[in-house]
Amino acid sequence: MPAAPQRSCIACRRKGEKGELIKLAAGPDGVVIDYGERLPGRGAYVCAEKACIEKGLNAGALSRAFKRQAAPPDKAEFYKELTDKIYRKIESLLGMARKSGLAAAGFDAAAQAAQETPGGVLIMAEDLSENTGSRFMPGRAESFSMFRYATKEGLGRSLGTAPVGLVYIKKSGLSQALGRELGRLSTLAGGEI
Repeated sequence: MPAAPQRSCIACRRKGEKGELIKLAAGPDGVVIDYGERLPGRGAYVCAEKACIEKGLNAGALSRAFKRQAAPPDKAEFYKELTDKIYRKIESLLGMARKSGLAAAGFDAAAQAAQETPGGVLIMAEDLSENTGSRFMPGRAESFSMFRYATKEGLGRSLGTAPVGLVYIKKSGLSQALGRELGRLSTLAGGEI
């Protein structure tokens, strides 16, 4: 199997697979986020971390990366657009997880799925009680990635179900993609999503 294409962050020079970094494209109206990596032409990549975005969105770094003058986008608008794209991707991945049978929603179903298929992703609603979260964790915390995301109502809506506080996504390529997006969101929010 051939190696996945590698790209470098224009700010820190860290190398990563295309999907690990955020692609920027130079359009006629300036630099835009190419989150789906579908726009033609030369791209530039940045890590999904504030320090890299701040450094990478200056005119000099962008012009070097695109090998032509490139006006940087407004940073506040850039962060809002990037966050919106990450939210949309998470919603899409949660819907796919439900449709493919990889999502186990609710305390008992999530606990059973985490025990049977370790290595997945646990999502706890932001308004889930500390007591419920702590009852879920004993002996399991090392066997999956864990994130806080949305409210019970929002998490249920994403899955097309009633409000739910816990969802476990079984180990798969989809759970890896979901973990990456939730991690990006957490990083951009300074550790709080």
